[in-house]
Amino acid sequence: MLYYVAREQHRYTIDRFLQSLRWHWPKPARFIQAVGYETLFALKRAPVGNYVFTDIDRLSGYEIDAAAEIVKGLRKSDPSTMIANEPQRVLGRYALLRRLYESGFNSFNVWRLDEERAPNAYPVFIRREQDALGPESVLLYSEAEYRSAVAALQSSGKGLAGRIAIQYVPYGDAQGHFRKYGSFHFRGRVVPQHLMIADSWIVKRSAGETSPANAKEELNYVRTNPHAEHVRKVFQLAETDFGRVDYCVMNGRIETFEINTNPNFPKARSDDDGQQARREVVIKGVLQGFSDLDPPHSGGGVAKFHFPKPKLHRLRARSAWRRIGDVATGVRWRLRS
Repeated sequence: MLYYVAREQHRYTIDRFLQSLRWHWPKPARFIQAVGYETLFALKRAPVGNYVFTDIDRLSGYEIDAAAEIVKGLRKSDPSTMIANEPQRVLGRYALLRRLYESGFNSFNVWRLDEERAPNAYPVFIRREQDALGPESVLLYSEAEYRSAVAALQSSGKGLAGRIAIQYVPYGDAQGHFRKYGSFHFRGRVVPQHLMIADSWIVKRSAGETSPANAKEELNYVRTNPHAEHVRKVFQLAETDFGRVDYCVMNGRIETFEINTNPNFPKARSDDDGQQARREVVIKGVLQGFSDLDPPHSGGGVAKFHFPKPKLHRLRARSAWRRIGDVATGVRWRLRS
């Protein structure tokens, strides 16, 4: 069994994917089971099996330490267990972008707003480090504009901690189109997911209805997997086994934007929207990737673990329904063992 660990509020990524397989795919992925960090923290137990830890950027420093204790407990119970994304090793956005820049993989730099080191290359934009909401500023072309934007944030009551300035790379083509590539990585297996083409440098999805030419380009991308070797090297630098990397190609050079450890997955469906061939290629690759993360292991039962001091809060904010569900889950794990 492969346990996919995520924040309760963000389990929808894997839950929707697994549900779509049950309805629209020949064989559901029963070997994958989603579980929330909150459930593991509340029970202080975890079923022995293989694990992929996600949502690392949504954990506090203490919770990362607590998740690392889960890993210790699992390996003590069964040394053969496969752990993907050891929480204490995975690099966050800022650390990753700094490492990519300093190692020569990226041409653009990044700065924290609450450090003395100010940008020395422009333009830049400001964003939060730990969310997927995109830029909080327009492109800033000088130190004066940057200082003004920082002052405006503070005047509005927003803090500088957790915010970063990222140097902008002009990756649009001659026609003003911006291409953002996305590829999954499963401990060495690279599975391209999408190629988004938009008219703005902030690319969240393809602009408007996908043209036949763009659909053909995207299908060719997922079939040929042209950047696989580079993607593997980026994940090695990030000390990350699983996730989706978003990047662009500028003048033949790959520039990495981020790695999302809990990405959205393509949903299996039968819509006649011209994307079915691409979805099938991606879903087959994703299922094979998850299968790679779930090799046979010898152990069974339930692993116990202890939290570092000070003790983790008691999760009182969670609903009674959630707490009852935790108890029921713990009972199922014990019966299974």
